[in-house]
Amino acid sequence: MFKTLSSLTIAAFLMATTLAAQASENCPAVSTIEQVSPGVYRANGKEGEWSGVRQGVIASKTPINAFKVALAIQEDRATPQTLQHCTYEIGTNDTLDMRFIAHTSGKGAIKTQGSAWKQENGPFGLIYNVCENTAPETCTFTLVQ
Repeated sequence: MFKTLSSLTIAAFLMATTLAAQASENCPAVSTIEQVSPGVYRANGKEGEWSGVRQGVIASKTPINAFKVALAIQEDRATPQTLQHCTYEIGTNDTLDMRFIAHTSGKGAIKTQGSAWKQENGPFGLIYNVCENTAPETCTFTLVQ
């Protein structure tokens, strides 16, 4: 009885560890992005932090209006995907790219999840995985260790 219980406990622990290592992330909702100073934006993720910096001279705080697109790229079908950014409409005619910085020291590889991501052919044979025309929370992915 004790041996069976120990085996079940170990199996449950290993399954929980595996699931925790692959927590689902998504582009941050507009309402969760805070402007920490003029031109500098951040948001919390489950396994990291989102950061975005506007270019040029920024004189005042500018609110984020809407989510536009998320982009992950691959060199070919056999290579891992790499998240490039989640892009937001900001101000009257500008965009902000938010980049994900993971707490772990992985290589930045991800696996896109769900039907919101569409594959497109990019330049130089790259594969673009694009998530657009949806809420940012539906652009989900897992970190690959």
